[in-house]
Amino acid sequence: MFDIRLLPGFMAVARHKHFGKAAEAVHATQPGISQHIAKLEKQLGFRLFDRTKRTVALTPAGEAFYDQSRHLMAMMARMKAEGLQIAQGLLGHLGLGMQSSVLYSDVPLRIATFKKANEKINIRFEVHPGDYLRRLMDRGELDVAITTLPMPSPEYDTMVVSHQPMGVAIMKSHPLAARQQITLEDISSEPFIIVPREYDPVGHDMLLSKLRRTCEAPRIAASETPSLNVIARVAVGEGVALIPLGYQRDGHDAVQVVRLEDPDLGAANIYAAVHKDNARATTRHFINALPKLRPVP
Repeated sequence: MFDIRLLPGFMAVARHKHFGKAAEAVHATQPGISQHIAKLEKQLGFRLFDRTKRTVALTPAGEAFYDQSRHLMAMMARMKAEGLQIAQGLLGHLGLGMQSSVLYSDVPLRIATFKKANEKINIRFEVHPGDYLRRLMDRGELDVAITTLPMPSPEYDTMVVSHQPMGVAIMKSHPLAARQQITLEDISSEPFIIVPREYDPVGHDMLLSKLRRTCEAPRIAASETPSLNVIARVAVGEGVALIPLGYQRDGHDAVQVVRLEDPDLGAANIYAAVHKDNARATTRHFINALPKLRPVP
């Protein structure tokens, strides 16, 4: 074996064919370079250079060793660069799960911007209801879950990464369905299909509190999630519900989604959740970058 720390000096002499110029190239002294070459030759067991007072030339063994050293140094440089990229979260894999309602926000375009800037990160996508995303996260099968509902658990770090406008899902036969926008006061007497409290305690309590201001006893027809299940309940006449306005684009035969005009509930947060035990650099890089990205198509 030999000391690879001696290679830069050897390669400098091989390139410049001059000990003084080689010493300048590697910011060393000429005697120091000479000592390095002598030490390397002793470790290898063969001469690397034929030296005269005027010339320095590689021996045949030195030429072969120089060729292999170039490959070794290049490989070491790649190893260092790749290690740095992995440590910085710029290279690796990322398991990303989303609720279907997130697809109606600017988050997919933000992710597209991230992918374009981080081509060395292989992102695997899955779209599932929020409770199933939670199970995948618990099993370590996903790194990040992006949902419209927070994950109120000490096991997770949850942060707001975007927002999306909310709408009222209402039967098309309802007189209010033809409006451009609806307020909570307009529908306060209607039966409501709401998100179960355990999924979003803050949003759940705020909705009920605001309904009670205009109606003493809000009519709760059902607690339901995900959004498609909620829309199905609206379609069969069970009540009205607050859902992302993006579902307006789907054009359901029985259900109209009308913009909700409300200072508190008219827009909903979109969250990114990460398990606190997830130490992957790619995960942290994505989480830190996502809120700052502009949604470029």
